Amino acid sequence: MNKHWNEIANIGIVFPKLFPHANAGTGPIVENLLKILADPFFTAVEVSYIKEDDVRKKTADYLQKSFIDIVFNGGSAFRELKIDLSSLDIDERNESIEKGKLLVDQSYELDAKILHIVTGKDPGEAHRAKALDLFIDSSKQLCKYAQEKAKNYELTISVETGDRYFDRKYLLGPTNDAIKVMREVKNEYSNFGLLFDQGHFPVMQEDPYKALWEGKDYLTHVHIGNSYVKDQSKPYFGDKHIPFNVPDSEIGVNELAKFINTLDDIGFFKKPKPTRRPVISFEVGAYDGEPYELVLGNIKRVFQEAWFK
Repeated sequence: MNKHWNEIANIGIVFPKLFPHANAGTGPIVENLLKILADPFFTAVEVSYIKEDDVRKKTADYLQKSFIDIVFNGGSAFRELKIDLSSLDIDERNESIEKGKLLVDQSYELDAKILHIVTGKDPGEAHRAKALDLFIDSSKQLCKYAQEKAKNYELTISVETGDRYFDRKYLLGPTNDAIKVMREVKNEYSNFGLLFDQGHFPVMQEDPYKALWEGKDYLTHVHIGNSYVKDQSKPYFGDKHIPFNVPDSEIGVNELAKFINTLDDIGFFKKPKPTRRPVISFEVGAYDGEPYELVLGNIKRVFQEAWFK
């Protein structure tokens, strides 16, 4: 890339991946979030579900004072709250929609411009079409609710894709199915979009660059990171968001550079987004219990080399 990233993008990090205690919405959230907010390298952050009202209020105050783009990372919240918007069980799905509305409310409290969501597990070929229809309906309900609750801005609901067959086993799933969902929901709701994670594509067994071209008109933001797929017996196999440079892992400087350049080719950095600038977030955590400072050093060095490659 010829331009510096500060001219065309905001670089973020998925807070609950770096600090796993936040996956449950508890622990020293404010204290650890300050470590990110005080670092000028990061101009975006992805926060998630916070249980305590006072902690959420303090978090919102610090986020507002940090001049940073905010995304609500629903992946960890969906797992913690057991949300399944594609459930074939009517009671479970209705309860999940209500929990999803709670996350919409928290997104607005934290001034997040995007709430990213995921589907439930793939129910198998016999029930997949029905589950997709149910997820589409659930997504429409959340989009409508987000529009109804809007004041100064309208929250965008963004679907993240993942692997269907190997690790997470999500309903969505393959990019071609995700595009069909995009078209169906966006026919009625403009506040809907798509999140791609670079680290998911090796597990999905998809070409990430082809997927970027296919999804270019729907992308709200992207995640970057690494994954490992060579041996399913390894504890870090699949969608574990390991740091770069893990032996035999899938993504390094060259792959990240190509991903960034493809984002430029598809016009990602020029198209308007819900955030102030297009957001690229690291979703990376520890590989073997190493401290968060080492993880941050790893991703910054790899990113800076890849950007200018």
